[in-house]
Order: sequence, then structure tokens, then C-alpha cells
Amino acid sequence: LLRAEGYRITATPRGYLIPAETGLIRTIACSHSAEDTRQELFAMVDSGCTVLDVVVEHPVYGQISGQLQLFSRYDVDQFIHKLHTSNAPPLCALTNGVHLHTIQYSHEEDFARVLVQLGEHGLLFEQNDE
Repeated sequence: LLRAEGYRITATPRGYLIPAETGLIRTIACSHSAEDTRQELFAMVDSGCTVLDVVVEHPVYGQISGQLQLFSRYDVDQFIHKLHTSNAPPLCALTNGVHLHTIQYSHEEDFARVLVQLGEHGLLFEQNDE
């Protein structure tokens, strides 16, 4: 009913949220194995960013996204635990590890830190990645 009245409401695995309209938002292209998911997400939240979602481009269905809303290491650990206990593969398994994350942050330095961290660990998508 609230959506019908025009409220922006996001359904997440942990419930419903009304997104805050503050902060800067950017998209990062990543590429890695499922085993590197925790390291990738830790790099983002440790840099002061919120991981809003994950998006993959499927050859049949087009764009598929999953709401994450990860704010801290605790949130990341809960997400990883849920992946393992459900035996569900992460969305990036559908695209050989290539995916996008929408992140929200307060300062450009936060975004720069994320890029450095992901780059150092080889988790950023590069055009020559297969």
C-alpha cells in the first residue's frame, strides 16, 4: 500500500527499508570467484561504504539484481552465512564472476579507498578479464 502511495520502499532479505536520500552513489564493476565475496564486501564496508545491491547481466533474463543493504562486517558475515547455509550460489556465479555493486558513501575519499582495496586484491573488473 505504501508503494502505491508513492513511497520508495526496498525489499531486502532482512525486511523492508525506506532508503535514505543522503550520500553519494556509484556503481563498481567487479570480477572474482565466489570464494572472494567476503573479502570484496569487507573492503567496501571497511572503507565507509554501504553495499546497496548486486547486479548481473544474464544473457536470457537481462539485468538481475539482489538487494543487499550491507553496512558493516556483521552484515557481511550474516550475508555470507546465509549463502552457505542455504547452499545458494551468489548471483555472480551466473556470469563467471562478473557483476556490479551499487554503493553509497559520504565522501569521495571513501570511494577512492574502495577502488584501491579492490584493485590490490584483483577484484575489480578489467576489460581484458575473460
